[in-house]
Amino acid sequence: MPGALDTLFKNVAKQVVADLGKSFDHTITYTRKASPTYNTSTGALTTTDTAYSFDVPVEFVDSEEEEGREERKARLYITPDQIGDNQPTFEDTVTLKYAGSNRVAQITDMRTFKGDQEYLYQLLVRF
Repeated sequence: MPGALDTLFKNVAKQVVADLGKSFDHTITYTRKASPTYNTSTGALTTTDTAYSFDVPVEFVDSEEEEGREERKARLYITPDQIGDNQPTFEDTVTLKYAGSNRVAQITDMRTFKGDQEYLYQLLVRF
């Protein structure tokens, strides 16, 4: 059972992420990929997808050329309640707007901040 200080950290993180997300006005769609099944006859992997759209603080951290194409990285800050109280996974995707169009980003690194309960995720995505 989480203690009072742990609950305070969770509530503060939730409020800071919400306030920064609204002030920066950057909406993402986080797609949770769950229950993967593999069809052996067709070779297809299917998942049950759940999409969550919300405002988040986004920090664009890098843009470099990689094998003749541009690769960009961004850092996002989200709270568990924004993604259905789930833990992020590397199979999940994030869709964000960059240079006027939507880009689907792959999660390449995640950091979890917690006490007795998780209260903040920092995700590094590549697109």
